[in-house]
Amino acid sequence: MTVSAAIRRMLAAGLTIEQALVAAEAFEAEAAPQEPVLSKRQARNRRYYERLKSSEKRLNADDQDVSDAGAEPSSPEGSSPTPPSPKPQSSIPPSPPKGGSSPTAVDQVVTAFSEMARQSGLSVPRAVTASRRRSLLLRIEEHGLPAVLDAIERIGRSRFCRGENDRGWRADLDFLCQPKSFVSILEGKYDDRPLQQSQAPPRESEHARHQRECREAIQRKLNGNGHDEFASTGPAFDLEPGDFRAH
Repeated sequence: MTVSAAIRRMLAAGLTIEQALVAAEAFEAEAAPQEPVLSKRQARNRRYYERLKSSEKRLNADDQDVSDAGAEPSSPEGSSPTPPSPKPQSSIPPSPPKGGSSPTAVDQVVTAFSEMARQSGLSVPRAVTASRRRSLLLRIEEHGLPAVLDAIERIGRSRFCRGENDRGWRADLDFLCQPKSFVSILEGKYDDRPLQQSQAPPRESEHARHQRECREAIQRKLNGNGHDEFASTGPAFDLEPGDFRAH
């Protein structure tokens, strides 16, 4: 039914002109096609598809401009034609991770650890899994490549990390990858401690020296030394009461 036919029918039913116009507008709005309501996922996919189409159009336009600019007039007869310039690549290389790290830095760390492990008798890594590579990248981004190489050298110099401990435990690549153990290595927790120098014996007081000499003299007398020998060797001792307190 058209809008005009609906208005005539409403006027014949006794409605006023204003009521008939309002009803006609509502009827026209209901008759108009409605766009389907998209879900969030459908809307996201639609926007992604539209971006892909626009990117494809831009790439095609750039390729067409390069082809037109690279076209050269035909060379005269007898001269060799100039080869066309190579077409530039439209692909964009991926950007390196944050912190200046790259897969090359990870390979350098693994190589340094393997050489240290061979020289120190530790376990040499045979495979660099995705988890190990991701952990090494994080250590490089947090502390820098020089710090990671320094931690490897500290492991090689540490007797504890080389197995000289009560459990016979030895460090490996996973020990270097762990955040907590890595910080402990840098802070010197596993460094070898210098041997403590023997302290000099305490100074003997006058009172202690007097008592020691008395004991030695009495011990010689009890062991059978003669009176003349006892009297002729060593200092003379006064066994009378006296003040022998330490001064």
